[in-house]
Amino acid sequence: MKRSFLLLAFLFCIFYVFSFSKNEKRLHFKKEIPSTILVGNLDTVKKADTIKKKEKKFAFMPLPTLTFDRSQGAGIGIIAMGLFKADNSKKAPLSRVIAVGNYATNDSYYLMLGTRLYLMEDYWRILGAVGYINYNFQAFQTFEDVDGGQAGVYETPYTTKGSLFAFAIQRRVFENFYLGIGGFMMRSDVTVTLPDNSEIVEPNDINSLAIPISYDTRNSIYNPSSGVFIDGRFSTVPSWLDNDHDFIKTMLYVNHYKKISNTKILASRFAMKANFGDVPFASQDYIGQTDLRGYTQGEYRGNQTYTVQSEFRNNFYKKWGYVGFVGLGIAYRKSEEGAAAGDWYNSGASWSKPLPSIGAGARYQVIEKAGQKVNAGIDVALGRGDWGFYFRITEAF
Repeated sequence: MKRSFLLLAFLFCIFYVFSFSKNEKRLHFKKEIPSTILVGNLDTVKKADTIKKKEKKFAFMPLPTLTFDRSQGAGIGIIAMGLFKADNSKKAPLSRVIAVGNYATNDSYYLMLGTRLYLMEDYWRILGAVGYINYNFQAFQTFEDVDGGQAGVYETPYTTKGSLFAFAIQRRVFENFYLGIGGFMMRSDVTVTLPDNSEIVEPNDINSLAIPISYDTRNSIYNPSSGVFIDGRFSTVPSWLDNDHDFIKTMLYVNHYKKISNTKILASRFAMKANFGDVPFASQDYIGQTDLRGYTQGEYRGNQTYTVQSEFRNNFYKKWGYVGFVGLGIAYRKSEEGAAAGDWYNSGASWSKPLPSIGAGARYQVIEKAGQKVNAGIDVALGRGDWGFYFRITEAF
């Protein structure tokens, strides 16, 4: 019964995306008919008014989503995104607002609302996000004196429940280079279930300040075919901001896009996440999600992760396209305690084994406004002993 429901939900998602895009195109066509009967100076005035109205139009796209991975199980939700001009800038990319909600069969759920604004000819970039999460996941940790005194590595379920807020403001200081300030605040509790089924509840309140640095030569924000995007974050989580742990988080993303032909693009990405200091368990990073698809269990977790991946994109027929991608990652743990499972832990190594990823996906264009194209799609990826199924709006990177 559950499999039949998921299949019907999947078919509904595909049908919804296709039918919405077709209807949207017809609506645009109807709006253009009156302009063909106008003449003379009145025609010029009306066309100018029409252009202005189109520039101010809010392009909206709601999408039902269906996901599945080995940790969360099946998930169903919705992504709703709108594109718009935040001011009268002619050269600035379209701003966006996005709302995301999802519920999974392991009783995880989240609600997120965010926006990215591009203002004053793209001199200013503003990000804001709020959300609430109830996230059930697991780690692989070592415990002693368990089951008759035997030490070992156990799959350790934990739940993170709470609210978050993030912001970043950047200004272009010279051509293509942006510098700014940002922050992140999270109020949550982490409930860890031990091997003897007892529970430990640990507050996970985080208050951080960040310096975001970006270099951007992409020809499009939402579907780039050329250029480079370098995005760095240096964040401090100090004790004087009422944090229980004092540590530093750094992140660096380097994306490169190369147009091979009119329909083919090669996109590549390097991602680094490195934490230093008294890093709590809940603030560690793990291999998975966008970097690297195909890992859903949180097995490879530590204070540092490094990944590289390349993706071939081909818009082979009208609004339809496909992608194929490969990647490789590695994780570093601080010590043997709290290490990842499998041979990584047993070997006593500080670095994980190389973690390969391979996968493919389908794409369909759901929004086109002011030259900006937005795709929705489905990806399936395989990792080392793991796999994942992903529904997305916009590209992976």
